[in-house]
Amino acid sequence: MKAKKTNSKKPILLSIVVVLVVAILGAGSFFGLKAYEKLQADKIYSTGDTVKFPDFDFQVTKAEFKEVDLPVDEKTVAKYGALDKPEDCEKLSKAPTMTYLGTPEPVPYGPSDFNICIRRNDSRKGINDYSANNQQLVVDYAVTANGNIATSNLKIEFLVDSGRKLDEQVNTFNGTQFFRDGAQEKMEFGGVTMYTPELGHEYIPYYQSEIGGDINKGLSRNGYTYTDIRNSENSVDIKVTYSKDGKEQTRIVRVLR
Repeated sequence: MKAKKTNSKKPILLSIVVVLVVAILGAGSFFGLKAYEKLQADKIYSTGDTVKFPDFDFQVTKAEFKEVDLPVDEKTVAKYGALDKPEDCEKLSKAPTMTYLGTPEPVPYGPSDFNICIRRNDSRKGINDYSANNQQLVVDYAVTANGNIATSNLKIEFLVDSGRKLDEQVNTFNGTQFFRDGAQEKMEFGGVTMYTPELGHEYIPYYQSEIGGDINKGLSRNGYTYTDIRNSENSVDIKVTYSKDGKEQTRIVRVLR
């Protein structure tokens, strides 16, 4: 009888062991998946790497540094001389131009030929200094869907090691004389010669292409981004963020000079 009792316990013990093994394997798979996801999120990728998200792959197909592409007006350069050759402003008149200030007769108020010449030389210096100290970074990328992707939940950003914002106006070029429609020129108004007003010029070097609508499984979509990077900034991180079901996943691709 005792032998029979011992044998009857074996199936129960076996069931308990199986349940424990299944539970351990399940827990191991769960924590293993979490560890894998964390590893993917913490990893710093390089250009050319395939970056895995649950629903898509992301890849930087090209990252290229080149000369900055400033909107210099070639007609202004042809009229006033090359950017690397300052004008001799001392040869020009220092007498102010005239304007009407609610008076029956014009009064001296506007800038002189000398003043405008100095502004052109200052603009030359600003353009040359900026061009020498910055490069344009152009990044091409591809998104390949493994599931359906809501592109409105996909965000791609540039982060530089200096921490500065890249999508802000470059104040160096406020009032520059050599950008399109920036040069102050003489004009006649009511028989009086004066200069056109100094115009501010918005220069924000950051641009990101539209990636389009949602991407269905099996399809790929290409995009590009460019901005100006200072020579003192040694690395640029491309931060890719995707939100789904209230959860946010992030990957970093690092571009080095």
